[in-house]
Amino acid sequence: MHMVIRVAAMLAALSIATFSLTAPAHAGNGSAVGAGILGFGVGAIVGSALAPQTVYVAPPPPVYYAPPPPVYVAPAPVYVGPVYNERHPYRGHRR
Repeated sequence: MHMVIRVAAMLAALSIATFSLTAPAHAGNGSAVGAGILGFGVGAIVGSALAPQTVYVAPPPPVYYAPPPPVYVAPAPVYVGPVYNERHPYRGHRR
């Protein structure tokens, strides 16, 4: 944690020093640029200090395999022989 703050402070100091050595663009007094750089540096330092250090990763969800489709097996053909005990539909008597 202390290392992160040191690195962030060093980067902020170096960036401020780098931009302070450059020649002004004469587009104003430059206070807006300095405030933007300072705000960016402070935001980076505070954001890195408040960020959680441990990251919890959930295990991946289980892989779902759909059940195989049911296998259709046609029933075996059944042989039905002539039935002698039924009435004839037109004559009304037994065959």
